Amino acid sequence: MYKKITIFLIALLPIFKSSGQNLFNLDPAVGSRFSITDKVWPTNVGEGDVCLWNDDKLAAFTITIDDNNEQNIPFWKTMITKYGFHFTWFVITEADSQYNVQDWSLYNDLASLGSQINGHDDRNWYSNPTGGETNPTDADYLARLQATKTKVDTEVTSGNNNCLTYAYPYGEGNSTEARKVFIGIRGTQGFLNQANTVNYLDINSISNIYIYDNNTNRDKYILPLLDKTSTLYGTNYYRGWGSTHFHSLDTAGETTTDAFLQYLANKPELWVAGFTEVTQYSQSFATHNLTIDSVGASEIKFTLTDTMLDTAFYFPLTVKIRIDNSWVSVSAVQNGGAVEAEIITHNGNKYALVKAVPDAGQVTLTGVADSDPAVIIPTIGDQSMIEGGTLQIDFAASTTGGDAITFTASNLPSFGVLTDNGNNTGSITFTPTVSDAGDYQNITLIADNGRSFTSQSFKLSVSPDSGGNATTEYTIIPTGDGIISDISNLPEGGTNPWLNGNDIDGTKVLKLGQSASTGAGYTTNAIIPFQLPVRPAGKQVVSANLKVNIAYIRHWISSDIDLYGLPYSSSSTISPNDFYDGTYADPTATVTGIQDAFVVRDTEGTEPLGTEIFTDREVNSDDSGDAALVNYINAQYDAGAVAGDYVFLRLSIDATSGSVGAHYYGISDESTTEAPTLTLEIENVLSADSFEKSSFKLYPNPLTGNTLSISTQGLESNKVVMNIYSSLGRLVHNEVIERGAYQKFKTQLNLKSGLYIVQLKDGIKYKTQKLIVN
Repeated sequence: MYKKITIFLIALLPIFKSSGQNLFNLDPAVGSRFSITDKVWPTNVGEGDVCLWNDDKLAAFTITIDDNNEQNIPFWKTMITKYGFHFTWFVITEADSQYNVQDWSLYNDLASLGSQINGHDDRNWYSNPTGGETNPTDADYLARLQATKTKVDTEVTSGNNNCLTYAYPYGEGNSTEARKVFIGIRGTQGFLNQANTVNYLDINSISNIYIYDNNTNRDKYILPLLDKTSTLYGTNYYRGWGSTHFHSLDTAGETTTDAFLQYLANKPELWVAGFTEVTQYSQSFATHNLTIDSVGASEIKFTLTDTMLDTAFYFPLTVKIRIDNSWVSVSAVQNGGAVEAEIITHNGNKYALVKAVPDAGQVTLTGVADSDPAVIIPTIGDQSMIEGGTLQIDFAASTTGGDAITFTASNLPSFGVLTDNGNNTGSITFTPTVSDAGDYQNITLIADNGRSFTSQSFKLSVSPDSGGNATTEYTIIPTGDGIISDISNLPEGGTNPWLNGNDIDGTKVLKLGQSASTGAGYTTNAIIPFQLPVRPAGKQVVSANLKVNIAYIRHWISSDIDLYGLPYSSSSTISPNDFYDGTYADPTATVTGIQDAFVVRDTEGTEPLGTEIFTDREVNSDDSGDAALVNYINAQYDAGAVAGDYVFLRLSIDATSGSVGAHYYGISDESTTEAPTLTLEIENVLSADSFEKSSFKLYPNPLTGNTLSISTQGLESNKVVMNIYSSLGRLVHNEVIERGAYQKFKTQLNLKSGLYIVQLKDGIKYKTQKLIVN
């Protein structure tokens, strides 16, 4: 929407700089006015963003013609018709008669075609006057510029022309006075303009002779605006503003200019516009504010403002609003009048581009939903696979009216291929190779019925093919506060009690529920935080061991020391509730007993009270403790723990009364052998190799009922643990199989349709096999 407003600058001059809400032009930038980004795509329906340039183009470019040159106007009119570009003429009106405009009808014709007629002059001001050269007084200079504007506005009445910009003759002028009359002034410096630092009192422009005659020169000045790598004199101007100025053209020059314009037309991300339009848009953008007022199912309202003078800045800004994908058409109204609005698509989502004039009232955007959208079947959930494998997802879509549907996809990884069968069905095939492991988010399938489109998004998890039942071993030492032996360590934050070799001493800590006056009921604990490694989907911890170096135990300790596991946490902070002593048991429902008598007290009984009964002893969890550690750590992952979270292993005195004390010793230096270590092995239960090498049988497979028969041939123990995992690595069934003489077993399952991995392990061997449930 455009409107022509004629203003009387002499009357308005006093207010141009008097109010921050009525700026006539911006001061030269001190730093950046805003950050340059790629195009912005709001995520949620109703969210919006103002585009850096009109129609969400990447960059802007202006073509200007100086010094009237009326003889070339017929050529330029032909170019307007051919390319649809808006050009800008900077015309002389206040010089000697032979230099002034001769035929104003020609310029009215140009204005009626959308071009702009603005102010220029002969050389009326010198930056560095030399002999015989004098500058007019400020008042005379200002009066001449005002006369230029008045003349142009009086003579050019066609179209929406308004003489708001000016070109310094020879690039020289008095900006202090010129900015009182014009919102932007073009200079002749042969550079491009950064979008966030434009000097509107001297806008850079390149003479056409340097840019228009061949593609090498054109690329030199245009590509730095459109990509992040091309430079002009060592500087990149991505998303900036370029301008060029022409004078007279001979026949050869007209041919070359036509080729130059065709070059610009082949750059769809370049907004080729009038000089005044770009000047208005960019200053409004630099000072804009967008407020989303309300969001409904079929209507979104927003308000757009800026701090520029409304009578001079009325060119609409392009506002991008995320709309519902079901909308098939949109319309917009501002201040009771219709404004331009269109729907565009990006990565499976729909957006409306709305042309809104700042400070011209609230905009109401109205959408009409498709009454017969495409329906995609089946629902595509998150997927999982192995490097080197192949995963094919088949789908179809339909409408009640039988529309032809086109499928596209966004965010496909390089190893994904979409096939549209042309009959409302299709597939996506994934073939990841080595090094493609990882999570691929927001892969989106889009079904377009020609009016609207429907989409489904999913995540693909690709696990490494580690080769059969290979495992990855992790040796982890304490992090966070290290061993925390008493509550007094809790508020110390990052203080590691091992620092400088300090003992983890047996400071007596009041046991929960006991009174300090009783003289009893004190407890001594060591709580050791370990940070978890990655356990990708489809992997399980298959072995674990805890090693602790005990510096010494005093004679007065009359009991063993037990090992527990505490709930995982994203922080290494320990709560007073985590401390405990007493007989081996779970003091709360959330604490896991791992090994009774992890440290066994020596029973020689001959040492004096308080002396050490053993020193510097390395203690490891035993077989039962290792198995319990495996189950405990897997349970923490299954409960939601991820890499970087902490698990906590606690050593507690197995006593309920009497005086107890212990010294657990460690060194904060992780390179020493005295630091406690938690050793883990994580296997890849979804390995493609493991499928090929497994020898046990499942039948029926695919499973159509609830009864599954299993052959356990090749396993050695009479007790076999069976785990069944979903394709995402989630444990869905656990059972201990007591093997009979025939090495066969039947079990009852209640599983949803899909792919599962069955794992058998007897403590020595691990075997896996795929199971399909229909």
